[in-house]
Amino acid sequence: MFTEDLGEFFDTTYGHAIAATLQGGATGGVPVIFDRAMLNDLGVAGTSPQALAKASDVSAANVGQTLTISGTAYTIVRRDPTDDGALVVLQLRT
Repeated sequence: MFTEDLGEFFDTTYGHAIAATLQGGATGGVPVIFDRAMLNDLGVAGTSPQALAKASDVSAANVGQTLTISGTAYTIVRRDPTDDGALVVLQLRT
């Protein structure tokens, strides 16, 4: 079975990730790939922030906890694991 090294994607220096701080978590931060996509559902525009993280890095993240990214505090409203369970998409709101 092929096992991909996700470390390069979640590298905060040379990869695609930025450091986020999980409420009650490690002070060094959790590397996440953050996206605040614009949505326009039924003529109402808004954003749908989400953070992609390695499941092992956010195993303690629960719905209702705060995840701070670039100085903005977001509340985790849903955890969606990927099919293989290696990654988790955290749906957020401000």
